[in-house]
Amino acid sequence: MSGTINEHEFVVVLRGHSAATFRQGTHIEVDQLQSSVGPVRAVYATRWLSRSDGVVLPGDLWIEVTGIGPSLEESLVPFANAGFAVLPVIALCTNAAVRDPEIELGFESTSGLRERDYFQSYVPPEPETIHIRRHINVEVTLAAIRALGKHPEAERLRRGANQYQIALDSWRLGIESLALAHLWMAAEAITKARIRIECTRRGIGDESSLASALGVGLDQLDPTVRKNLLLQGDEECYAKAKRASDGFEHGFLNYREINERAKDVRHRMAKYVRTAILEMMDLDRKTFEALISPPFDKPLGYWRIAKYFRGKLIGETDQLAAPGNAYPFMRWHPKITGTSVTPEGKLNIQMSESFTAELAPGIQFQPGTIEAWRPD
Repeated sequence: MSGTINEHEFVVVLRGHSAATFRQGTHIEVDQLQSSVGPVRAVYATRWLSRSDGVVLPGDLWIEVTGIGPSLEESLVPFANAGFAVLPVIALCTNAAVRDPEIELGFESTSGLRERDYFQSYVPPEPETIHIRRHINVEVTLAAIRALGKHPEAERLRRGANQYQIALDSWRLGIESLALAHLWMAAEAITKARIRIECTRRGIGDESSLASALGVGLDQLDPTVRKNLLLQGDEECYAKAKRASDGFEHGFLNYREINERAKDVRHRMAKYVRTAILEMMDLDRKTFEALISPPFDKPLGYWRIAKYFRGKLIGETDQLAAPGNAYPFMRWHPKITGTSVTPEGKLNIQMSESFTAELAPGIQFQPGTIEAWRPD
């Protein structure tokens, strides 16, 4: 986009954490996204950061939004909101957590000016902690973005994808109930869309006729469609998910019971909801099969690799901590020594680990094992 004397062009740049990662040199570009101040173009990519010689690591998800606006101040939030619109689809397609980014930069890019407005917000630099990530399949993700853009039920499907994105951001041990609550809200968001699509497929004119065809009263149409069509007739999953969601929302179950129900059905619920949204998007068969196949068939939260160090404290005294410390402690010094990318795009990381003992006089540490685990 280029500006004229009466048009002001602006660029807004956003950055945030994401388990969905673009390979080096790849990106997605989406034209004609609608903002409240006019159409914009957005480019989505991953920042690859050179940490030291031989160490290149993926950083945050980066979004550059460009368009015409009335002023920089009036364009920052509308441009950012337009850029957010594609993130639920990226999360849905990769089945990986994509957190909402923050506005980091904004500036006027109109050509021919001597003076341009500029804005910058402090966004913390990417942590050097290694997180589990999944590569984005650009081809199938673009196909899904385009299919959704022209779908008659786009609004409802976007609502469902947005709730699914939030569920993935809560895909961590201990908060299964929160993930399940958003999965249930995703199912509720797409129910009416599924009803209208089912009416069209059957050649039925209205919801009352569909309810009759399914053998239920009109007041039971929504739950019947959710259980039998969205959740593929899985009565146990439906009952446990509904009970946990209602108990979470209305506060009539204790948190432990809600979490136990959520643990039982969280993975099944995610598979049913995601598959239902993808099926309703009218994707071509190749795209659909790619999106429901490994590695995209399993949800991935934004997790750091868990590392554990075990050993024994050796000494005759009961005083274990170093003077001034509350507890015996091993100061951990992880270092990334090298990275490489395989022909298949897999990132290999070489690391070294060293420790400084902070222990009471007379106490020694006998090393045991170092473990690295992928959370689930």
